Amino acid sequence: MTSILVRAATALALAGLAVATPSVAHATSTPTSTSTSTSTSTTGARETQVFTGTSYEQSSGKAKREAENQARRHALISGYLHEQCVVLYAYSDGAGFGHWYGYAAIRCTR
Repeated sequence: MTSILVRAATALALAGLAVATPSVAHATSTPTSTSTSTSTSTTGARETQVFTGTSYEQSSGKAKREAENQARRHALISGYLHEQCVVLYAYSDGAGFGHWYGYAAIRCTR
C-alpha cells in the first residue's frame, strides 16, 4: 500500500515538474540582405502546453500507449498537431494481477 502511495506521489511530482518547466523562446531580429533589397524577419514567442493522460489496461505496454493516446487527444482538441508534440514521460504501474495503470505527459509547442 505504501509503495502505491509513493508511486502516486512521484507521478504527481513529475506532472507538476512537466507543467512548471518553462519553455521560453526569445524574440530575435535577423536581417537578411540581398543585392536588391533588405528585409527583416522576426520570430515571436511560442505557446507551450503540457497534456497528461492516464489509463487502466490489462498489459503494461497497452496502458502506456493508451495514456499517451489520451494525452495526444487532449492536445488535438486544443489545436496542436501530432508533429508539434514531444513525449515527456510514459510509464506504467502494476495495479494487481494482470492490471496496469498507465501515465503519460506530452509537451506541445506552436
